[in-house]
Amino acid sequence: MNRQLTKYCHKLYLSVLKVNKVKQYRFLYFKIIFILLIILFIIAHTTYFIMSEQNIYYWDYSGYWRFWEDMSTRFAHQPFQAFKFSLNSISNNDYNVLPIILPTIFSILPLPSRLSYILSISVFYYIPVIFLFSYIFCHFVVDNKKLVSSWVISIILPATFVAFWTPILAGYPDICGLLFILLAILYQFKFDIGNKIQIKKMLILGILLWAPFVLRRWYAYTVVSLYISLPILNYLWFFDKSRIWLKFRTVFISFFISGTTSCILAVIFQRGLIHRIINTNYSDIYAAYQGGMSYSIVSLFNSCGYYILPLVALGVVISLFVKDKKQKIFIFFCLFNLLFTFFLFTRTQSPGMQHNLPFALWMLFIACYSIVWLNNRISKSIFSVFFIGCLICFLGYIDQNSLFNRKPYTALQEKMFPSKHLPLRVDNYSAYVQLEKDIEKLVGDSQTVSILSSNHVLNDEMLNTISNQKLSNHIVYTSQVDLRDQIRVNPFLSNYMIIVDPPQTHLGESNQRVITIPVNNLLQHHNVGKAYIAVGHSYKLDDNATAWIYKKERAFTPVEVNEFLAQYYQYYPQWKSIYNKGLYLSFLTAHITKGDIYGGASLDSDTGIISTHPGENTPTIIEWTLQNVPKLKIQSTNMECNQQDTIKISISGAGAPSKEIDLPHGGEVNIDMMPWQNILSKIVIEKNKSSGCDALIISAL
Repeated sequence: MNRQLTKYCHKLYLSVLKVNKVKQYRFLYFKIIFILLIILFIIAHTTYFIMSEQNIYYWDYSGYWRFWEDMSTRFAHQPFQAFKFSLNSISNNDYNVLPIILPTIFSILPLPSRLSYILSISVFYYIPVIFLFSYIFCHFVVDNKKLVSSWVISIILPATFVAFWTPILAGYPDICGLLFILLAILYQFKFDIGNKIQIKKMLILGILLWAPFVLRRWYAYTVVSLYISLPILNYLWFFDKSRIWLKFRTVFISFFISGTTSCILAVIFQRGLIHRIINTNYSDIYAAYQGGMSYSIVSLFNSCGYYILPLVALGVVISLFVKDKKQKIFIFFCLFNLLFTFFLFTRTQSPGMQHNLPFALWMLFIACYSIVWLNNRISKSIFSVFFIGCLICFLGYIDQNSLFNRKPYTALQEKMFPSKHLPLRVDNYSAYVQLEKDIEKLVGDSQTVSILSSNHVLNDEMLNTISNQKLSNHIVYTSQVDLRDQIRVNPFLSNYMIIVDPPQTHLGESNQRVITIPVNNLLQHHNVGKAYIAVGHSYKLDDNATAWIYKKERAFTPVEVNEFLAQYYQYYPQWKSIYNKGLYLSFLTAHITKGDIYGGASLDSDTGIISTHPGENTPTIIEWTLQNVPKLKIQSTNMECNQQDTIKISISGAGAPSKEIDLPHGGEVNIDMMPWQNILSKIVIEKNKSSGCDALIISAL
């Protein structure tokens, strides 16, 4: 009897094992097929969106795309120089090229450049984020009561989340930071940090937590928040009543090692950036982007969609009553990071679409938890399948309406769905193309143009993109944000100025008078506007705006310049101390004749110093009216060229003496300019033997 019972139990065990293996294989096949479908969905979704756009990319839409194109070329032809350039960019730039170095591999694909770039971000960053999110959620957050359905839900949610899609399709690579945040969370789950000090593992964690910051500077707030919350998460996750204080001490020391690693890496590889961060008040320079706490909250909710808020609230409530302490710990870990990071970030500026990524991540974890909890309450599998099917349809409907449907939201959709982010398109696109073609003809090979408009209707980068970068060497970029840019002088020396009626701004007139004041002066033919005339015809643009091309007929007079600047001083009286001294006033009255090939002259708006160079065959000539400039310092900036060669400089003016100088390479001279004060004078700069090393800087003393 016992033998028969044993045989029966053995057969039963083998049959159960066989069934489990069949189920495992079926789940494995299902996973492979589902993963492939998700990858195909991401690729198809990206392709369809980009192919629906017009070639009008600008600012952040094109910023990293241009980096990507440039780095693709550099690595293809000069890989060692590209590597050196990358290190320098990482060390010094707020927007370094590191996020797009790996994606440059996609440049070899026979696809349009824009499509290749966006696909590279989706494939290298977004797809790993989706599956890391799912892995963390299924292995460490929920139980395995319904493993298949939980796994499907945890993939579908991030794959259709509009808050993730929006910055990717706009051209931001910022989702790369989420990849390393998730890797850091996953890595700390793998071992008990409080068990013993493990230096190697904490060094790795320090690298993972430094990575988001080195990739995108603004992730610093999230990194700070994680260095507070991750030690607590790990301590509670592996809580041991018998070693409360010892574990606390070990966790503290371990994360101190990790934090020190992150700081050392930042100092070594980002020295220039760290120095600038320490010495910069970002609250001031981003004041135009600060809309207050209520505006920031609305921005986040509009990015994610209000439909997610009840799910987030439900997830927090559920976590309060569940018996599983680890679920409770993780949900409150996400909630802390959401609130604390948001508080830190919004003290500097209101978040844009890319800045909402980490906030959206924490909200999505909590929302996913509540959806899985609801699904687990369904007892029958058929109803669970129906629930997931409805969820997929609902998320797909949100995705389609938010990213592709150009019809306005209904009142209900407006209250529930994320803000629309549609493929970039404008009405009257043919007018934009014609405007660009006309500009190309006008500027020819050597003349310049500036665009006084700064929103989706028209801006300088948009025209440059339409030209396929043909206007790159002809556009002189204007100021756009008052407190950030102040008044850039060089655009007012351009041969042509494009304006839009009514004036177009993206932050409102109160923050962009550097746009509206000169536009109104040209339209009203007032002060500096008197020096321009409209040429050609008007161009009907998007939103019923009209563009005009103005040609600069002559230099500004000192009176016109003073009247022009006085318009700013009533809003920014502190600017008077900047522009009423040095070379700003004088350079605004200048007429520049550039020497051929190498010739040119421009003023650095930050320092007030002029950089100039003679041409190869013709001189560079600066004709201006000096105001309050008793002395000029002229300095040759090249110390390594032929010391026997010189740069010829001559100064003359009506009714004033003439002066000629031979300035040796690497030399400098201080010139008394009192004889040429307040009269039209001329500085002629030309080569002697060779023009290759004849760069000069001119400053006021």
